[in-house]
Amino acid sequence: MADALQISLGAPCAIYAKGINAAFVNFTLNASTDAAEYIFQTPEAITITKLGFRYGLRTGTPPTFKISLQGVSVAGTPDGTIKGGASPASATFTPPADTTWDGTWQWITLANTYGTTRGEFLSIVIAYDSGTIDGTNNSSFTTHATHLTHNGGFLKGYSIQNDAGARSFQTDQPIFGYQSSTTAYGFPLKAINNTTFNSASTPDEYALRFLLPAGWGSTFQVGGVRWRGNPAGANDVVIVLYSGTTVLQDVSFDRDFDAAPFGVDRVREYYFDEATLSTLNFGTEYRVGLQPSGAGGSSTLVTLVMAAAADAAAHNGGTSFYLSTRTDAGAWTDVSTERPLMEIIIKDWTGGSARGGRIIGG
Repeated sequence: MADALQISLGAPCAIYAKGINAAFVNFTLNASTDAAEYIFQTPEAITITKLGFRYGLRTGTPPTFKISLQGVSVAGTPDGTIKGGASPASATFTPPADTTWDGTWQWITLANTYGTTRGEFLSIVIAYDSGTIDGTNNSSFTTHATHLTHNGGFLKGYSIQNDAGARSFQTDQPIFGYQSSTTAYGFPLKAINNTTFNSASTPDEYALRFLLPAGWGSTFQVGGVRWRGNPAGANDVVIVLYSGTTVLQDVSFDRDFDAAPFGVDRVREYYFDEATLSTLNFGTEYRVGLQPSGAGGSSTLVTLVMAAAADAAAHNGGTSFYLSTRTDAGAWTDVSTERPLMEIIIKDWTGGSARGGRIIGG
């Protein structure tokens, strides 16, 4: 398959207003009628065993909450009926009366599992269950992250802040998760990092480590890279495709060719300039790295941080895409719980059956 096929795979690039960083938004449940709600569609038929959320902050002694799996009404809100009937897909949990959970990701095991159908619309609801809940004894939960979307603004589901029955629909990426016994789904996320690095820092090179499954095809080529960050100051960047530590392709980014104003975080797209691109193999590990080449400033790279490496299965590229770093052209150090907001642009694909134009995400 020749150049007609061009696919972009990797983490969802964050596209947002100039100078504004992605950030978590928490919703406080401080009354028995409040709820944090998440609406999503299942991509396949699975048996859901756990539900997940990012805990915001605790105040005083939190009460006991219930997390449940519900259907979705015609209004696009939870329908109020917990799935499973006599064997409800729900569980109760009590956050600690200290800061242990603050800013952490939590998976809650359901009392009873629930088997979905492919494409089923479901909702996760976190609501009060028992104990004292008021302005001084409560918990907040992350409903969404601002300015964090896939290319084109695509979202995985949506979230609702339910304040005593008054629902506020959120238009940014919901932060939620659900699990089968083997795989995580949704958008589980613990933190969002803005990493700064330059030619004198340790580490001084950041890369996306990726591996495309052997069953997907025979060979492919990487035509370019997208990354979410900022080559600041006079700090040019070299984008490098590696096999191990061997350079296969590289292209220099000259910040003088960047759109003004300089020093702005945004998604940038660069293409390798070799006359002939390297032929890569499915089932083989590669990396695309960012290598600062100037001494006049630092570059930034946005990364998504998960509580566990297995949570990456919910994100584009799955557990085969994650962060690698190194210093002074040394050995790579892998960070399987962190995903740089970088994407590879596949220029050719042989031995597979995919057709068509550019597909964003995966």
